[in-house]
Parts: sequence; structure tokens; C-alpha cells
Amino acid sequence: MRRVRFARRALLGLLVVAAACADTTADSGTETGTDLAAASASTTTTTTTITAPSGPDATQPTAGTTMTTAPSDAATTTSTTSTAPPTTTTTTTSPATMTQYVVPVVGAGTSWGDTHSSYPAADIFVVGGCGGSIVSPVAGVALEVRRVDSWDPAVDDPATRGGRSVAILGDDGVRYYLAHFDTIESAIEPGARVEAGQPLGIVGETGRTSACHVHFGISPPCPDAEWSVRRGVIWPFPYLDAWRAGEQASPAEEVAEWSAANPDACAAAATGTP
Repeated sequence: MRRVRFARRALLGLLVVAAACADTTADSGTETGTDLAAASASTTTTTTTITAPSGPDATQPTAGTTMTTAPSDAATTTSTTSTAPPTTTTTTTSPATMTQYVVPVVGAGTSWGDTHSSYPAADIFVVGGCGGSIVSPVAGVALEVRRVDSWDPAVDDPATRGGRSVAILGDDGVRYYLAHFDTIESAIEPGARVEAGQPLGIVGETGRTSACHVHFGISPPCPDAEWSVRRGVIWPFPYLDAWRAGEQASPAEEVAEWSAANPDACAAAATGTP
């Protein structure tokens, strides 16, 4: 009888201990889970990485751009990135790599000097004076063709001093002016396409001149009719020397520099007689 009571008491004790352990484990698990969740929430870190755009179509960030990220329930994090406006760089390929240049007068003993009157231009001569062939110095389009020699020495209008003349807009964007023709080829009309070395006419002495030669001027094209820019704004002789030596030196860069330094030149020239 005593043995039965002892066994029952032992069994009851084991059940109490087991229940206590179960409660302790359950409480421990709950508390541990809560602590881990809290720790995780308090240590969450959000990292925003901004990668600089790359490639030909990439758009650079503009000044004052604001990028905002909101990591979960944490306070909003704002990052402002300011950059200087992108710098535009223009790379220009020398027209000499794509344009052919030739001396615009063909004839025996073609020559020119390195000086000219009161403005930059060149007078090109051939042995025997008149009769040499005038050719286009570059591929391009005819801008102006003056077949009538309207120069009057009594008036001496600067706009007509060139006599019969042709102006070519080269594929390089430069205007080439040739004057004092004796005759001009019938195919040469405004808007006509010409190629480097294509005959334009014959050397003469029309306009204001005392000897057969070709007046050669280099300038930027102007939108309105004028003569003071057309006659020449940079010295041609370094380019003539180069072309005679077979070098493809282009005046495009020098003309562009002159235009930048004289932005009102065409407008001022247009106020005069074309």
C-alpha cells in the first residue's frame, strides 16, 4: 500500500516538473523571438547606391536633383546631389581629311605674293597675263555669278570692282571669291554643283585692275548681299602655298575663329551696297 502511494507521488512530481519546463520553454521562446525581431528592426540599414550613367545615351544628373529613399518604417533619408552643368565639348575633324583643295588658277608660272592692298586677299598671276584657266579651289556650290562687268571708273563702286566674278561655298563651309574673269563657263550658275579643279572660266582684267590676274578672297558666307566680307578676311597665301605643295591645308578653322571674333561683320557689311 505504501509502495503504491509513493509511486503516485513520484509520478505527480514528474508531471509538475514537466509542466514547469514546458512553461519555461514557451516563455523563453516568446521572449527570444520578440528580442530578435526588435533587434532586427532597430538595426535595419538601407543603402542607396547611385551609379554614374554611362554610354552614348546616358543622361548626366542635373544640378539640384533630389533623390529620396524611404527604408521600411524608418525615418525618410534624403540625399541631394549637385553637379555642375555638363560641359559640351565639340570635336572637329579637320576638313583637310575630307576635302580636296587645289590652286584655283592653272597656267605656266602661276604665282602670288604674300601682301595685298589694304585687306587680306591674294592676286594670282600666270605667265603671259590673260588666258589662264580659273578652276574651283574646292568642291561646293556656286553662290554668286556675275557675268556683267558693271565697274565704272568714274563711280568706282567697291561692290563692282571685281568685274566678272564667281563665289563658291565650299563643302568645308568656307566662301571662296574669285574675280576679274574674262569669261565664265556657261554651266556655272548660282546653285550649280562644282568639284575641285572644275573649270570656272578664263583669267581676265575686268573690273578695277591694271593687269590680267585673279583676285582670290577667303571668307565666311554671309546671309545677305554684301561685298566687304566677300572680298576676303584672312590671308590666302599660306593655303595657296600648301595646296601647290600637295598639302590639304584647310582654312575652315581660321575662318571660324575670325567669325567668332567678328560676330557682327556680316550684318555691318550688308548695310553697304552689295
